[in-house]
Amino acid sequence: MTLLRMVPMWLWVVLLALASISYLSWRLDSVNADRALVATERDTANARVTSLGNTLRLQRQITDDINRVSDDAKAKTEHVTAAVAIADGRARSLQQQITDLLAGRKSCTAEVASGSKARADLTVLLADLRRSADERAGSLAAALDRSRIAGFACEAAYSAAQKSN
Repeated sequence: MTLLRMVPMWLWVVLLALASISYLSWRLDSVNADRALVATERDTANARVTSLGNTLRLQRQITDDINRVSDDAKAKTEHVTAAVAIADGRARSLQQQITDLLAGRKSCTAEVASGSKARADLTVLLADLRRSADERAGSLAAALDRSRIAGFACEAAYSAAQKSN
């Protein structure tokens, strides 16, 4: 105890000041480390936000491109459907004219020879074959047009997706 009294008061103040400075220095290092950790986490979060923003922008762009392709394909399909309807109407008109001509031919004057009956049957058969071939060709052409438009739409959507990458 006497040894403690021999130490001057100013030395105790200096020792207390050194202890306080050491403690505050240690706390400052701790706070700086915490601040650096928070700054790193903030930078990581900002990078994620930027990445997500870019991803969403690209996704929006691809979606818009695909929607444009889809709308274009729908418009082309509607155009083809309208053209098919017109062609079907004209084909029906021509088929009706053929039917009318065949009916008119039956009402013509009496047949001269027995061979003309076979010729008339053959004419009817050929007219029916022509009619069924026209109908089949029309349906195949419409299917081919729709398939072609769908293929072009798929190709355009793929190109739009590739262009965005």
